[in-house]
Amino acid sequence: MRRFDAVIFDMDGTLIEPLLDFRALRDELGVRPDAGILEDIASMPPAQAEAAHRKLLERELSAAAKANLMPGAAETISAVRLAGMKTALLTRNAAPAMQRVLERFGELRFDLAWSREDGPIKPEPDGILRACATLGVRPERTACVGDFHFDLIAARAAGAVSVLLATGERPAFADEADHVIRRLRELPALLGIAPPDGEKSPRQGSKTPRPDGEK
Repeated sequence: MRRFDAVIFDMDGTLIEPLLDFRALRDELGVRPDAGILEDIASMPPAQAEAAHRKLLERELSAAAKANLMPGAAETISAVRLAGMKTALLTRNAAPAMQRVLERFGELRFDLAWSREDGPIKPEPDGILRACATLGVRPERTACVGDFHFDLIAARAAGAVSVLLATGERPAFADEADHVIRRLRELPALLGIAPPDGEKSPRQGSKTPRPDGEK
């Protein structure tokens, strides 16, 4: 039986390859090592912040133009949509970078797609709550899929169900997730829907995610 009515996906590291080197990006932009990149830029003097945003957008657009889809991304989204569930994309990326990804990969289809320009960003829960209201679903019947700590924090604060995509080494925040999967193709089984075409329903993954990196 279907357990959810909607799925909200992160973009970088979840649906497309994470090509941005966040440590190098922090150095280039003058961002503190322990700070969120967007949050630290917001605290800079206006001229410095403007220059940092310009450089950040350049890096995002470059990554969006080069990244491949994560394995199973298109098939998993198709399976979710075929099950009659709503889908949304919620990313901390800028709108031009998000649009470049959506134009390159037409198979990534969503009922709504929001970037950082569309309101308070993760880890704030506002985007998830607004997306649920727009889609006409309850947060507790919504799965939020992402690969970083901010995804989990935002989902928990919104009262939604967090699903951490784990493709490598387990990070310290893994235990905060409601569910952890190793591959996107495991998501349909967790949601209680049919797997992608030609796939057997995989066993639900144990908690083994990959490490840091988020703007």
